[in-house]
Amino acid sequence: MAVTDRISIGPKRKIAFVCSGGATKAGAFHLGVALGLQEQGFRFFGGVLDPNAPVRTPGPMEISTYVGSSAGSIISSYLAAGYSLDNIFNSFLGRKTADPQDMIPKVLPRLTHPKMFKLRSELAREQLKQVLMFRNLASDLFQGKWEAILQFRWLKSTGIFSTSGIEQYLREEVLPSNRFQDYLADLFIVATQLNHSRKVVFGKYSYQPPPHDLTCQYDNDVPISEACAASTALPFIFAPYPIRNAKGNNIAYVDGEIRDTLSTHVAVDAGADLIFASYTHQPYHFKKEIGSLTEHGLPAILIQSIYLLIEQKVNQYVHNKQTQRQAIEAVARYCRQSGVSDDHRRRILEILESELHHRTDVDTIYIHPDPADAQMFFGEHFSLSARRLADIVRSGFRAAVNTVRAYDFADRAQRPRPIDTRSGAS
Repeated sequence: MAVTDRISIGPKRKIAFVCSGGATKAGAFHLGVALGLQEQGFRFFGGVLDPNAPVRTPGPMEISTYVGSSAGSIISSYLAAGYSLDNIFNSFLGRKTADPQDMIPKVLPRLTHPKMFKLRSELAREQLKQVLMFRNLASDLFQGKWEAILQFRWLKSTGIFSTSGIEQYLREEVLPSNRFQDYLADLFIVATQLNHSRKVVFGKYSYQPPPHDLTCQYDNDVPISEACAASTALPFIFAPYPIRNAKGNNIAYVDGEIRDTLSTHVAVDAGADLIFASYTHQPYHFKKEIGSLTEHGLPAILIQSIYLLIEQKVNQYVHNKQTQRQAIEAVARYCRQSGVSDDHRRRILEILESELHHRTDVDTIYIHPDPADAQMFFGEHFSLSARRLADIVRSGFRAAVNTVRAYDFADRAQRPRPIDTRSGAS
């Protein structure tokens, strides 16, 4: 949209915040984006339902739907649980929360590396098996049994670490309730089935996907902590996370973004008509003072390659949505010019939206790092350094403010107080 484009908040029924993965770097960026949205007048709706009190409905500038994948699942869970942005930021930096308003539902405990990277209990047994298998192979080769190398089956190591530490952290230290159904906001966590070509969306509802769509299903019978552990199980680093289904079978899950980088359709399925989608996979654009990535080694080249692939997926998705919207608008113009009755025109457009799975009343705003933000690109994905996390939070804040300023939101609410994002602040 252009700078003069206007989105009227009044008619919007539901606002969503969609957060992608990318480890602690993504979590800090999403927090910065949230701070930027708050600076622009938006607020975050969360907390546990009180059965003895009237249900409070979100206001016109309140974000009440959260969709998270991988690291985004943790940030989304924080927000749905009712933790303030101050509380989350202080937790990131390991500093004390002084304001009582920022202790609701309580002071958020910090996610540490020991909690994040829990060694798998079966790892020692696997290492012993590996030693024995290589010894047997060496013995066969020494005896001239060269066919043994063709029959040798390498140890099927599924990952050094488990996300069970993340599950325990959320269940025991963070969440007031581990049930999706107990929260005011709509929270959705996305994971990918390892042994199937589908993603699974965990939440409080069980929507039925279109009959022809076998790539996505909804599940409303899983605890939040387990859904997050499944969504954060990044292959090669973390082992697939098993969740027992209703039939008693363990289903293995991996990172929620393996299949789709952004799951904005989940927010649309939940009725959202204004979506803020935050993601960090922004490829590096050459800067003279930084130089070529060939000068920064293999890790930088690998990250750039992955980001380029992801950017292409995101751009293709956005392009398809724009094409669908333009096609529907072209048909609407033709109907008006041809004198088609309003009732008939509305029916034609409803059919088009249904067949294309596109709602023209939905506005999606994509927020990502500036391509010139080299510090963001080179930021460590799993760092818990207070200084580095604060830098990334500031990158997210700048990205959100610069993006949202391009829109002229009508009916803005009063802006909340700003948050001190200095890493050394107390």
